Amino acid sequence: MRALITADIFSFSRVIKASGIREDLVSYLKTVNTDSDKEQVGMTTILMIIEALSDKKAEVAVYEALAPVFEMTTDEVRQLPPSDLFAKLKQMAEENDLGNFFNSVFGTLGKN
Repeated sequence: MRALITADIFSFSRVIKASGIREDLVSYLKTVNTDSDKEQVGMTTILMIIEALSDKKAEVAVYEALAPVFEMTTDEVRQLPPSDLFAKLKQMAEENDLGNFFNSVFGTLGKN
């Protein structure tokens, strides 16, 4: 798995926009203490996005955002067993500062 890069900010921004969950995420992030476990905040954010994805366009945006980070194709991400997906999401959370990353994502959506 590669580290998150600037281009991923825009990929995840498209996921959030496609899922329509922006307001819920902003509300959640406003309740988070700045001393909170950044890994937990990042995982909760990712899971909130995944739970909001009922639209096919949003689902595709997730595959397109995760594939380069996981160093896989979109089809490989789509075919992952759920336990492998969650293990990879956990690894991504552990290896990156997701709190700072999602602050950047929300910055591209006009939150900041």
